[in-house]
Amino acid sequence: MSRIKNLYTYLITNRRAEVDGWLADYIAFTSDVDKVRAALKEGKDIQSKAAYEATSFQAENDPWPAFAKQLLADVNNGISSCGQSILSKENLPRFIGEQDFVNTLIELIKQPDKDNFVKFGEAWEHTRQKFNANRNPLLVNRTVAACTMNVTSTVNGAAFESVYWWLVREGFIPQLPDVEADWYDKNVQLMTYLRESFAEELRKGETNEHLLSIFVWCLYENISNPFTLKKQVIKYGAPGTGKTYTAKRDTGLLFDIWREEFGANTNYTHDTQCEVVQFHPSFGYEDFMEGLRPILDQDGKAQLTLQNGVFKRICQRAAVWEKDVYSIPKHGPNLAKEWESLRIRDLLPHKANLAGEHWRYLFAHAHQDKKVADAVPPFFFIVDEINRAELSRVLGELMICLEYRGVEGAISTQYAALNTAETGLVSIGGTYKFFIPHNVYIIGTMNTIDRSVESFDLALRRRFRWERIDPNIVALRYHLKQHHDVKPGNASRPWVGLADDLAALNQRIRATDILGADYEIGHAYLMKLRYPETLTKTEVREKVWEDAIKPLLEEYLRGSGRSETLIPEFQKAFSVT
Repeated sequence: MSRIKNLYTYLITNRRAEVDGWLADYIAFTSDVDKVRAALKEGKDIQSKAAYEATSFQAENDPWPAFAKQLLADVNNGISSCGQSILSKENLPRFIGEQDFVNTLIELIKQPDKDNFVKFGEAWEHTRQKFNANRNPLLVNRTVAACTMNVTSTVNGAAFESVYWWLVREGFIPQLPDVEADWYDKNVQLMTYLRESFAEELRKGETNEHLLSIFVWCLYENISNPFTLKKQVIKYGAPGTGKTYTAKRDTGLLFDIWREEFGANTNYTHDTQCEVVQFHPSFGYEDFMEGLRPILDQDGKAQLTLQNGVFKRICQRAAVWEKDVYSIPKHGPNLAKEWESLRIRDLLPHKANLAGEHWRYLFAHAHQDKKVADAVPPFFFIVDEINRAELSRVLGELMICLEYRGVEGAISTQYAALNTAETGLVSIGGTYKFFIPHNVYIIGTMNTIDRSVESFDLALRRRFRWERIDPNIVALRYHLKQHHDVKPGNASRPWVGLADDLAALNQRIRATDILGADYEIGHAYLMKLRYPETLTKTEVREKVWEDAIKPLLEEYLRGSGRSETLIPEFQKAFSVT
């Protein structure tokens, strides 16, 4: 299988639950635009009700403003979100009240080619200047993306450029010879390449153009926007949102991508590269880093001996490449300083000093122009409930290592004098020092409602990238469809509506003054339900409410004096009578 198809498998096929909702909305709106296009070509007026027959807008008394709003201004119109680009409520009617602008839009819908894309951009610029609106090139790109599958849904220009040039650098597509090529031209080139690469899958119905378009955005999020820029991450959110699950999934994805390019001929697996621990109040520096532990000697007597903790052990395994480079006679320290820009070809003159088995695959199979930092295997350290330990005690002097990776950031630890060749990481000036290797990824998870959240002080917070994980209604809906409703006999009692019930409940929780988004109910509470499949949705909903959701909400509200009034409101929002 080609590399681009493997990436598609990792990013789309294996993660359909995450894109299924987007895909449905994407197909639905482009289908509406196609029907409007056909009506316009028949001579119907875009502002007439007749132009919207058989579309989702046909029930509107005046469908034109509703269609224009979704096409031009909605926060998420099914193609993509608008990001920071906003066409205000005041300016939308002004835009669609300008006949020249509308005429240009009509031509774009009827024939979404490069000429009409340029003309539409010019009309947008003229109109926005007239009404002193924002420039918003993303909205121009998004409009044409709703009209043709020749461009992708990656309508943010900077994001698209990022993934486009990554594909060029990696040799998937050639750079267009035209130096004036713009977003439209590069999109056409990329979609042509994807159609050709997936021609057989398209013919068999195993993929479609909408999924190929979504694939480009997934490439941006996961590949061209490198995970290597996010080596220290905290995933936070309400309980039951799958934070640890997403941490394992994301690291698995990164490992699969690395293995596809560099490690196909190695014995590394995600399991060998990933360590998962759970912090708790008694977890300390000795468990995490190093400490004196009693060990029985040959006479059966207990002797205090320095033992490495779980984090230091994974760093020892991950550091062997950087240690070897640092140890190259004369040149090592200077090469180690350049680790993040060092390329395999730079190490070829030193192969005799890098003869270990862990170097063989790299010299044998990796392209010489690849960065060494990309070619060495990633190691993952996942900390569940990271805020439940006393972090200043657990991390100790490692705070500086979180900011300065590699041998250049090596420090003396509390037990440096007791370290040996077995327990130490690298010997510098006759002293064993510790460093966090560049290929170690640290992912912590935490519930924002946990009272120990304040254990993250500002100095520690700035050393991590923070990613909020919210309840995923789309994933829940997909799960209920695939794991219950598709089974024989279950079509008459589908459970998929539970996803909408949870969405309504969370909306009510968010609107509650004493709770808010941090107290939403995670989708995991409705995953892997153990109830008999013969139950109806109403029966399952009542059981989930009594068994899991109501006790949790009562705990949230304990001591607030609001439980008696709010619990019935939440129950009603969840549609439990």
